[in-house]
Amino acid sequence: MRTNTKYIDIYTQIKYDIESGKYPINEKLPQGRILAEQFNVSELTITKAINLLVQEGYIVRRRGSGTFVKDFSNSSITKFTPLSGTAALHDGDLTSTIIGFSAEVPTAFIAEKLGIDAETLVYKIIRLRTIKNIPSIIEYTWMPLEVIPNLTTKELQNSIYKYIHDELKLTIKSAHVKISGVRPTALEKAYLKITDNDFLLQQEQIAFLSDGRIFEFSIAKHIPSEFNFETVLIANEHG
Repeated sequence: MRTNTKYIDIYTQIKYDIESGKYPINEKLPQGRILAEQFNVSELTITKAINLLVQEGYIVRRRGSGTFVKDFSNSSITKFTPLSGTAALHDGDLTSTIIGFSAEVPTAFIAEKLGIDAETLVYKIIRLRTIKNIPSIIEYTWMPLEVIPNLTTKELQNSIYKYIHDELKLTIKSAHVKISGVRPTALEKAYLKITDNDFLLQQEQIAFLSDGRIFEFSIAKHIPSEFNFETVLIANEHG
């Protein structure tokens, strides 16, 4: 399968232009048509690059007005660190049960989250994560085959992140994480041994490689007693 990474080059250049001040905070970016002419690519390629910058918190779309540079130095987007995967966070205490593993055409929602075309195949992975013999997490994960090739059940039962680092020689850089409380589905009630009266903490994550490519979109639903999220908040000097 041919991989078109031109949008990654454009994403990298625009990101550099923002960080270097060529496009100041709150300034409107050139229209997609103008950027397409500047980089000699299609507007679709520009849209994919812009989508990455939106997901990384560098720019924001304002309906009817255009795309503007955000104050990325004080971004409200939470970055999850260290980005090492569930297996590393619970080293020795975690076991995985594969509920589902397939390659499929993504829905429009998943394609948008991964920044890919609708015809690009993705892995869909559903796993139960058991921590210290307690069923604790249901993970739904989507990864593009062209970015993370040759996954097998061996990696799913151990650590996909370790496979990415050790076997594919790729560097995992960052993730955007959103946390919310949700009620369990029938599948989650069965595997996590909970009822309609319980709730789960949902961690929605988009994860990036060092070259800017999105390699994962995941939704992990945790029982609250086994969920631990830690981050660092830095105060705005203008307070």
